[in-house]
Amino acid sequence: MRTKLMAVTLALGAWVTGTAIGTMGTVPAATAQPLLMFGRAHADYAPVLDGSEPIFIFLLGSDARPGTPVDHGLCDSIHILGIDPASGRATLLGIPRDSWVPLSGGGEGKINSSMPPGGPEAEIATIENLTGITADYYALTGFKGLARAVNEVGGITVDNPYTFVGDVRTFEEGVHTLDGHAALGFARTRHSLPRGDFDRSENQGRLLIGALQTFQKAFAKDPTVMFTWLGAGGRWVQTSLSLDELTTLAFTGLDLKSKNITNMVVPGTSAMVGSMSTVSLSPDAQGYFDDLKADGYILPKDLPAA
Repeated sequence: MRTKLMAVTLALGAWVTGTAIGTMGTVPAATAQPLLMFGRAHADYAPVLDGSEPIFIFLLGSDARPGTPVDHGLCDSIHILGIDPASGRATLLGIPRDSWVPLSGGGEGKINSSMPPGGPEAEIATIENLTGITADYYALTGFKGLARAVNEVGGITVDNPYTFVGDVRTFEEGVHTLDGHAALGFARTRHSLPRGDFDRSENQGRLLIGALQTFQKAFAKDPTVMFTWLGAGGRWVQTSLSLDELTTLAFTGLDLKSKNITNMVVPGTSAMVGSMSTVSLSPDAQGYFDDLKADGYILPKDLPAA
């Protein structure tokens, strides 16, 4: 039964921008637009899963509205989940959506703009070129269904470090259990936060870790809740991975604990390119990328100066 924990962990990006935890279930093509596509990032690339090398999953959130395929919306939430199976440590590294970077399709632009013309493959290539980190797997999510999925599992408990006025309510400092509507608001609020998109990205990481902690605590009390979580995800998930691949990934993360996950955002500053508001990543950003690439995690003491 512990094998399911990593499957939940690997698809935690689903809670950030609008869906349930990723599972082994598959949604038929005839059903509603999928909220999560989870697959290997490179068709000809099989990552090492024996614990000797770190694993990298790109967690991508699409802002696709009705009528736009989820894989061709702007990529408005970007996190790299690095996992070191040997040490049981992991890092969620957020990249602000407005970061001005070289694009895989040519020229420069906001990092979130690669996906509309080129799909997740183009977005992944842009992130890989920027960071030097090769994605082993990716999870792509949309907005729809977050409230329903979170409500189905009884809410997500989040430790909020400070009070802020959100898009749907005020989020008080402290530990709170958020229903689906509140969870979406927590993940999407930006304008009232001190550091804007940087703080939003960090809050998204808090929501991911909160989902893992919520699942682990519920599972410890009653292992049958696994079926509730899997059902909430399975109704909305498409995956290109085989059952064997997902099972192997699950075994890889048996000892991963939320206390060993570092949540951080690449440093940068607000900037303007013409009339567009953008983010200029700090020269120290490459230090973050190199540190994460080396072993799959970054400890706070290892952080470059921001």
